[in-house]
Amino acid sequence: MHTALDTIWASLPIPAILVDEGDKIAEINPAAEGFFNTSNRAINAVPLFDRLMVDAPAHEIKNPLAGITGAAQLLSMGLDPKDLELTDLIVEETRRIVKLLEQVEQFGNLREPIRQPVNLHDILDRVRRSALLGFGAHMTISDEYDPSLPPALGDIDQLMQVIMNLVKNAAEASPQGGTIRLRTYYEHSFRLRRSDSVGQALPLQVEVWDDGPGLPDEIHGGWISVNSVPGRTVFRMSLPMATTQKGA
Repeated sequence: MHTALDTIWASLPIPAILVDEGDKIAEINPAAEGFFNTSNRAINAVPLFDRLMVDAPAHEIKNPLAGITGAAQLLSMGLDPKDLELTDLIVEETRRIVKLLEQVEQFGNLREPIRQPVNLHDILDRVRRSALLGFGAHMTISDEYDPSLPPALGDIDQLMQVIMNLVKNAAEASPQGGTIRLRTYYEHSFRLRRSDSVGQALPLQVEVWDDGPGLPDEIHGGWISVNSVPGRTVFRMSLPMATTQKGA
């Protein structure tokens, strides 16, 4: 006797697969029979990943992104400096999305951070511009930078993502609007004692302040802490200088 669920299962226009706890195929619907070019009976108990490769056609996403990048570069010709910042931002962000897609394609094969000298103020400015055009449009974002801050040692894309997440969290904590302050400074005495008892100097400090109600984990090569009271939440990220050697 067929139930309503059986009818829905059979009428689904897209391939659907039921798997057991061992990732073996328990049942497929008629659409999936056409997709796999086999019957439900023949494919029963077959390991899922023997028949289905998780290899997303990311080129289908990358191609439009390449078009967006090219269009932004064409639009940038002849623009005044203010509008040029916007097209530069489009190009930077689409390239970052492509890198994220490449990581998705290698799911389960997480790459090691590419640690190199990084201008923290360039990253903060990119985050600020992106935020004000999107999730942080309702916020006031100010900055207080130490102009003498030397380059940090870190992975540009990973640092960008961490800071973007901190600013996004701050913006979402204040849906009615508020102020986010980006601050950098140098603290010579700050060191992190690792589990192997080796100390690492992390003198470069980046802070994201917000005046909303107020945790990230440790990051590659650095440290994040939080201090939160009603009306003031401060996320502090401590990083090594580019000249700092491993274990220094």
